[in-house]
Amino acid sequence: MALSESEGLLRIAAADLETAIASTDPAVFREGAWGFWLQQAVEKALKASLLHLQGDDPPLSHDLRRLLRLLAAVDPEASTWSDLGTLTVYAVQFRYDADPTPLGLNRLAYNQRAGELLHHVDEILRRPT
Repeated sequence: MALSESEGLLRIAAADLETAIASTDPAVFREGAWGFWLQQAVEKALKASLLHLQGDDPPLSHDLRRLLRLLAAVDPEASTWSDLGTLTVYAVQFRYDADPTPLGLNRLAYNQRAGELLHHVDEILRRPT
């Protein structure tokens, strides 16, 4: 059976999360590299959920807070993930700033939160629309 577009996005999100998890060690990976992959995982998971629940293409945006606000209109649990909005800065700013001020986020905790989000989205995709 072919994957739906939502399922495909979630699969890519899972691969991005794996990369973020592999980039967790701050002695090896700068925060911006880890954060970029984690932001990408969250963005794609949110877009997969929006696509599934709304049936429309999600906006072309890297702003996780915006995506979370849109998701709140169709998923009452969206506010559960508001802390992940912090990762928005890794989508653009950290990639193009030669000397960004690190946020000092707990990488393990944020990896776990993103994993919980992906699990939640997987459950949403399994529900009939």
